[in-house]
Amino acid sequence: MPAMLKYRMILGPILIAALLGILALDQWAQDHDHARPGLVLLVLVGLPIIRLAARELELLLRAKGLPTDFRILFLSGAAGCVGIYSLEFGAHPMLLPTLGIGSMLLGIIARCWRKRTADTTLTGAAALFSFVYLGLLTGTLLALRIEHSAWVLGAVILTTKACDIGAYFTGKSIGRHKLIPWLSPGKTWEGLGGGVVLASIVAVLTLTPDSMADLHWAYALLVGVLLAIVGQAGDLLASMFKRDAAVKDSGSSLPGFGGILDVIDSPLLSGLLAYWLLTVG
Repeated sequence: MPAMLKYRMILGPILIAALLGILALDQWAQDHDHARPGLVLLVLVGLPIIRLAARELELLLRAKGLPTDFRILFLSGAAGCVGIYSLEFGAHPMLLPTLGIGSMLLGIIARCWRKRTADTTLTGAAALFSFVYLGLLTGTLLALRIEHSAWVLGAVILTTKACDIGAYFTGKSIGRHKLIPWLSPGKTWEGLGGGVVLASIVAVLTLTPDSMADLHWAYALLVGVLLAIVGQAGDLLASMFKRDAAVKDSGSSLPGFGGILDVIDSPLLSGLLAYWLLTVG
């Protein structure tokens, strides 16, 4: 068994078990009036993940020669996430744009503090990028949790990651036709098909019961297909960032997977779609 697959087979179930445990704790805290929905996830998952991801994002940006500051990237990402969370509980609508503008200005002020003008525009843009990519998208997953049970959020994440799993094993087994060779040489059309099928099955099994989202099986099937495709788009988006920085993985903190960004890239994007499909649709 290849080393990477071995690590994935060991670490993958551990990560899933940890997520399910925290989701159960978050649901329990809500059911017993100990905390608002999603607060446990924000503290134990959202902010720690943003911190780890901000460190990796700093390394990607520094590989491009941009003198970013990890603390600014983390604060900007945290601001976006907390801003979305606060809006769900009735915060003033101007809070979010204020936090976004503040994040951009924070990046610019950091250059002023060092009495330097070089890369001022880029450091401000980097802070705003972290606000949106790490903050708002993570916050969208929390918003989905607030509108639904913790188990619905878990189903969305599992459906999205099921596509990753199905695509990996199908691509390794029968993959022949490259999906986007100039961007991600390892991905194939056959792998994408296998991923979509597995994600659709997981969506139907997890989102149709009355205790979950109570979707009609046909709509759950559609949700699975769309989450799979958008999740893969999120993976390819992260690949563009890594290609631009000329690195293979965003980090090495998770053996077999790479970095934290390599794990969360697909749910970050699919979570936004899931919010519209399950909450508004």
